[in-house]
Amino acid sequence: MLLDDLATRLSSQGIGTCGSTLFKAFFPEAPDAAVCLFKTAGLPPVHTMEAGPSRGLVDRPRVAIWARDARPDGAEKKLQDVQGALDGLNAVTINGILYHSIYALQSPFFLKTDEGGRFIYAQNYEIMRSPASSS
Repeated sequence: MLLDDLATRLSSQGIGTCGSTLFKAFFPEAPDAAVCLFKTAGLPPVHTMEAGPSRGLVDRPRVAIWARDARPDGAEKKLQDVQGALDGLNAVTINGILYHSIYALQSPFFLKTDEGGRFIYAQNYEIMRSPASSS
């Protein structure tokens, strides 16, 4: 699954520990400093004329990555670390799926403060990967 693959990559690059400081689709209240991955609306798959229905050659999902910290520079720095681990990746296989490319769509940006006054920064990524049996 997409979020599992990206969490695996980020964890292997020292960005966080899955279930402790690195989360998928849900941002728990603790810890203060954490990263979370969310699937967002992607682009349609790439097809060829002979591929047929539901047989895209390349999937093009998008992912939002949020970083939270008690200090704004801490959250922004964490996303810069994420960008160093993901942006510009190409032709890499993660958990058996070929990722043709992963690109940041913008620099990390301030999103909001949460109920606890912690700062949340965000960044969005566009991905091109070989079709998976499930996303």
